[in-house]
Amino acid sequence: VIDRLHAEGLLAGLHTYAFFLDKQCPWVTPKPDPRLAHDAVFTLAADLGAEDAAVPVRESTAAMSAVTGFNVRNSTTLQIGEELIEYAGVAREAPFAFTACRRGALGTRAAAHPRGAPVRHLKECFGLFVPDPDSTLFTEVAAATADTFNACGFDMIYFDALDGEDIL
Repeated sequence: VIDRLHAEGLLAGLHTYAFFLDKQCPWVTPKPDPRLAHDAVFTLAADLGAEDAAVPVRESTAAMSAVTGFNVRNSTTLQIGEELIEYAGVAREAPFAFTACRRGALGTRAAAHPRGAPVRHLKECFGLFVPDPDSTLFTEVAAATADTFNACGFDMIYFDALDGEDIL
């Protein structure tokens, strides 16, 4: 396609959401990368069965929210091992828990998890996840973008969504 554009005297540009990760990309599903950025880590307060709809945690959830949206810097996605869990409610008083959970979210597999397992609250901006900026995933995403740009022969790149870099 780009060769055809060039043949017609047109330039081709790549429009990307900078470093953000689509929720259907291979770094997210079917096995979420452990290098996805998170802003909190909780401890599972009890064994969790694969069908349980509440995720009990030891630490306070008073600061957590179930409000999300394109312009809201908040996620309703938890990561326990290789499972992503989306929650719709938060029990902010003891016993603390994330409630109304959809298990095996985003194409991951619902699984049992032992008490004491870390429960990571993923970062999200513009409806997209982000790589941990201190991890190799951040540079891996940059390299994949550069490889695509170079392999396809684009003439320019537009890094959209840089106004969301504060999420890092």
